[in-house]
Amino acid sequence: MTGRLYALTAFFLLAFALLGLRAWQLQVLEYERYATRSLGNYLKTEGIPAPRGRILDRKGRVIAQDRVVVDLVYMGGEVAFKERLLPLLGLKELPRVQGPTVLKAGVPEGLVPTLAELTAGQENLKLVERIERTYPNPISGPVLGYVLLANAEQVKRGYSPDEEVGQAGLEAALEPYLRGKRGVRAVEVNVRGERLKETVLEEPTPGQDVVLTLDLDLQKAAERALEEALWDINAGRRAKGLPPAGRVKGAIVALDPRTGEVLAMASAPSFNPALFAQRPVPKAVEALLRDKDLPLLNRAVQPYTPGSTFKLATSYALLEEGYVGPSTSYRCSPYLVYGGQVRRNWAGRDMGPMTVREAIAWSCNTWYYQAVAQDPLGVVDRLARRAGLLGLGEATGLEIAERTGLLPTRAWKEEALGEPWYPGETLSVAIGQGPVLATPAQIARMLATIAQSGRKPRLHLVKAIGGKEVAPKVERVPGRFWSVLQEGLRKTVTEGTARHVLGEFPVPTGGKTGTAETPGKRAGLEHAWYMGYGPTDPGSPYPPLVVVAFFENGGEGSRVALPAVRKVMAAYWKVE
Repeated sequence: MTGRLYALTAFFLLAFALLGLRAWQLQVLEYERYATRSLGNYLKTEGIPAPRGRILDRKGRVIAQDRVVVDLVYMGGEVAFKERLLPLLGLKELPRVQGPTVLKAGVPEGLVPTLAELTAGQENLKLVERIERTYPNPISGPVLGYVLLANAEQVKRGYSPDEEVGQAGLEAALEPYLRGKRGVRAVEVNVRGERLKETVLEEPTPGQDVVLTLDLDLQKAAERALEEALWDINAGRRAKGLPPAGRVKGAIVALDPRTGEVLAMASAPSFNPALFAQRPVPKAVEALLRDKDLPLLNRAVQPYTPGSTFKLATSYALLEEGYVGPSTSYRCSPYLVYGGQVRRNWAGRDMGPMTVREAIAWSCNTWYYQAVAQDPLGVVDRLARRAGLLGLGEATGLEIAERTGLLPTRAWKEEALGEPWYPGETLSVAIGQGPVLATPAQIARMLATIAQSGRKPRLHLVKAIGGKEVAPKVERVPGRFWSVLQEGLRKTVTEGTARHVLGEFPVPTGGKTGTAETPGKRAGLEHAWYMGYGPTDPGSPYPPLVVVAFFENGGEGSRVALPAVRKVMAAYWKVE
C-alpha cells in the first residue's frame, strides 16, 4: 500500500511540475507573442512589389529602370502641424476627400525626413513607398512604349492592382521578361490598424534586364533627323503653295544588314513615356490619346504606299522571272499610253534608252510600265511572290507588334473586292502605287537582303535577355542578279536622283528615292522615302549600315527623306 501511495504522489508532483513549466513558458518565454494577441493584434500577409527589369542600349546605357519613391497619403480630417505642412506641399488648404488621397506624389528625397517627423503618430497621414518606372535616357516613345497600373483584366490574370504593366511598344513586348516575382511579408497590426512589426517571408525577385540592339547615340541622331526635316517639308510646301506642316510625321530605321540588329528606330511625333509612369497620371496623357496626329503610333511598323522604293522588288522579279535581262533596254519616255490612259514619268523630258540599272538610278516610271506590259496579268502574281521573298508582305521578326502590309494578287482582289484584276493595275503596282503597302521596317529588310546578295536577316531589337545573347537569324533568298541591283543602287548616288546630296559623301553608298502619291491628296503631299546602304566598296573600313527614312505627306523623297538618311549615316560613320 505504501508503494502505491509513493507512486501516486510522484505522479501528481510530475504533473504539477509540467504545468508549472508550461506556465513559465507562456508567461516568460512567449510573453510578447501572447500579450500582443491579448490586445487584439493580428497578423496579415501582403505582397512586396518586385522591380521591373532594366532596359539598356547595346553599350549598357540605361534607358528604363525602376526606383523607389515616397508618396504622402491623406485619409481626410484634421491634422497636426498643418501650418507647417501646407507650405511644404505647396497647398493652401487640405482637400476634402472620401478615402486615401495622394497629397504629394514622389516626395523629394530631402523632404522625406521632415515629413516623417511631422506625420509621426498621425493616423490620417502616411508616407507610403512605391516603385516607379523612370527613363534616364528616354528614346522614341512609340518604340519604347509605356507602363500603367494593371487594369481589371490583368488583375484577373494574376497582377496586383498596384503593379505596373507594359502597355505598348517594347515595355509590352518584353513584359514576360521585365516583370519580376512579388515577395511576401507578414505584418502585425493592432486593433487600430497600426503596423507594429514586419517580417519578410519571401524576398521579391527583380525582372530580367534586357539589352537592346539600339545604339543610343545613333537613336538620338535619327530622332533629330526626323525633327529637323520639318524645314525641308515646309520648303517643299511653300513651293507648291500649300500651308505649312506643324510637326513631322514619319519614321527612320537603321540596321546592321549582316545581323538584322536594329541600331535605331525612331517615330514622330513622339512622347515622353515617363508621363504614363507618374501618379496620378497627368492630364497631358489624355491630350496624347486624343491627338489627331497619333503620337502613340509607331510609324516604323505601319504600312504605307512604298512608291519607287518598291521598284527594287519589281526589278528583282523582272530579272529573276526572265521578263528582262541585265542589258534589256527601254526608252525612258515622258509618258506612255496604255489601255487608253496616259501614264507619265516624273520627268517631262525624254531621258533616252535605259537598262534596269539606269531605270533604278533615275526612277523611270515608263521603263517599268513597258517591262510589265508584256504580261500584266502574269507579272502581278509573280511580282507578289518575289517581293515576298525579299521580306515584304510578312513580319520582319521584330519583338514589337507590327503590321505586315499588302502584296496584291489577282486572287486577293477577287476575294477582297469581288472584282477581276485589270492589266493597268499591274503598271501601278510595278512602281509601288495602287494597293501595295509596306512598312519602313520591311523596306529596310528588303534593302539589307539586296545589299547582302540574298542573305535576308530576321530583324530584332533585343540583343540579350538576362545576360543570354539572342542569336541572329539569316536565311538565303534565291537570285542570280544581285550585282545588277546593287549597281543600280550605286548609280542612284553617283549619277541619279540622290547625287545632289550623297554624290560627294565620304563613304560610298547606294540607295533609292521614293515619292508615293497618296489618294485624295494634292501634289506636294506625297509620302517621302529614301532607302540607303553602304559602304558599297567591299574594301571600305566602315561597318555596313542600312537606313530607311519615311515621311508621311512629306513631299519629294529626294528633298526630305534623302537628307535625313545622310544625317544618320554621317552620325554612324562619324564623317562630315
